[in-house]
Amino acid sequence: MVEPDDALQLTAYLDGELDPAEVLRLQARLAQEPALRAREQRLRQAIAAVEALPSPQASPGLRRKVLEAVATPTLAERLQAWLTGPRLGLVGLAAAGAATAVALWPTEEGEEDEQLLLAENFDVVEDLDVMGLDTADDLEVIASLHELEMQR
Repeated sequence: MVEPDDALQLTAYLDGELDPAEVLRLQARLAQEPALRAREQRLRQAIAAVEALPSPQASPGLRRKVLEAVATPTLAERLQAWLTGPRLGLVGLAAAGAATAVALWPTEEGEEDEQLLLAENFDVVEDLDVMGLDTADDLEVIASLHELEMQR
């Protein structure tokens, strides 16, 4: 009886991909099973027919097209070519202007103190939603807890 996996095993057998023990088992089955032997013969004929087909020939321009596609510069190479001469000066000038703007950007008084306080209490802030604190009023209560402790 021919099994569904027999086609895969026969193909592997004809391609020389089976180990010696599997080859012996399959050859024993081929000797005993006419349906399996017929399937092997059809596979051999199909392989021979495909091998007899003419090899496709590439067009003369294909080699040139492939080499051009491979020779296309990468993004880094295109950027490097673009960032030369006057363009590089303009990019440097723009970067310097952006850095100056960031350095001179006005900050609110005490902003650094707030950031430091946030960093020092990050573990508490991180768990605010876990504690069920959703509004600014909840945060005000927490902020004034130290006053409540002092009143005790």
